[in-house]
Amino acid sequence: MADWSKLPYDIIHKVATYLMAVEDFLAFSAVCRSWRSVYVAKQWHQSPQVPWLMLSGIENDSFRSFISLYRNKVYNSELPEVHGRRCWGSSSGWLVTVGNDLDIRLHNPFTRVSVNLPPKSSLRIHFGEILGWYEIIEKAFVFKKPCTSHANEEDLLVMIIYGPLKQLAFCRPGYSSWRTVKDISHTGYIDVTHVKDQIFALCGLGYLVVIDIDSLAVTDINGPQAPEHVALSLPLWHWEHLILVESSGDLWMVYQNHTSIRRRSSVESIEFYVYTFDFSKKRWIRLSSLGDHAIFVGDNCSMSIRAPERFNCKSNSIYFIGKRMEERWPCGEVHVDLGVYSITNGISEPLRFGPDIPKYYSFPLWVTPTF
Repeated sequence: MADWSKLPYDIIHKVATYLMAVEDFLAFSAVCRSWRSVYVAKQWHQSPQVPWLMLSGIENDSFRSFISLYRNKVYNSELPEVHGRRCWGSSSGWLVTVGNDLDIRLHNPFTRVSVNLPPKSSLRIHFGEILGWYEIIEKAFVFKKPCTSHANEEDLLVMIIYGPLKQLAFCRPGYSSWRTVKDISHTGYIDVTHVKDQIFALCGLGYLVVIDIDSLAVTDINGPQAPEHVALSLPLWHWEHLILVESSGDLWMVYQNHTSIRRRSSVESIEFYVYTFDFSKKRWIRLSSLGDHAIFVGDNCSMSIRAPERFNCKSNSIYFIGKRMEERWPCGEVHVDLGVYSITNGISEPLRFGPDIPKYYSFPLWVTPTF
């Protein structure tokens, strides 16, 4: 039998460069001590990953389940750091979490590293007395410098949409307080994304703005308030959503709508339109195809993946987690939309991974495994 531990370092390193999925890297690191040393050194570039689906916590249980679409397999991990806390995922591998202690933290469920963020007391929350701890943050985002292949704490920018007025704030690990971004539309913020070296945000009336983190300047892009192909009455109804997505350097916007209102939500009733922003014409243009991309949307930072077939996912499709479950809390059983929408034929198919009962503090979310 061959002794894999005696292979030269350069050859082992070469093997690592051909790996794609996180599951492959984990298997690689388990071969022997010398292979693990190559893995730990991380002197190789981890290719873009398809996000895993992280399921909600179960009461009195510190385990969380992660579903890999690549292997169609469930991985269970004990994560006491996020037990009883609401979480938001990201494409950089980090979770933003908040609990009834009102502490806001970053946690990487794959490396088990935790980072404290500034306290809730530094947020400018109006009418705070009517908010439960799980309602303080509506959406959270974690961005990293585009030049870094590994998301170290010092490279991270954390942004949140919070409070009843949907204000926007940001921080970096080490900040003592959150810094609030001016709302030039006075209608609150809907979504945020990072494209190349710029931060773009969508305001409540459809205004697209660019945010300078250093100067706190907010600039209106002067685009139309809404895509012309969708008859939107802004502000949106609760069954409508606008989502910003970075895709290979382009700025995309996803419009999500339930085509019919039903007591029990159904993936068949969901439709999507996708737009790209033309910066020269200052307007949104509807896309008839996503090409070789797939989009993952949910109650957290959304993301676009190129050539997802290598991870057992479909191109020209949108993988989505519905939000109608939020309306059913605090009832007992909660029904969740988990599906794949085909841009080609406009048909949704459900994702079935077995029973799960989400809790109010943490809905199913996408998080990209990153080491």
